[in-house]
Amino acid sequence: MWVNPLLQALIDAAQSEQTSRTIRIVCTILVSLLYLIGLACLFLLVFVIEGQGLFIRGFFLVMGIIVLADYLKFLKALVRKRRKKASKGYPVK
Repeated sequence: MWVNPLLQALIDAAQSEQTSRTIRIVCTILVSLLYLIGLACLFLLVFVIEGQGLFIRGFFLVMGIIVLADYLKFLKALVRKRRKKASKGYPVK
């Protein structure tokens, strides 16, 4: 229940131009850790844990794919902002 607002606040801080570079890097790392832990858990539920039905495994697989797509969208937005900033003539460090 508290993870969604926390994740959204971290994503907003990571993509904000008003925060310092250090804070953006820390927020990006935290968001990446949360996504990767969630992905690992979902894919472990699909492929490792025995005794689950095919429907349940399919459900967890679809959930894992949705989380992976959302994480890739987040990374793409970060790269796009960096490229847009570089194309405007600002130096990118």
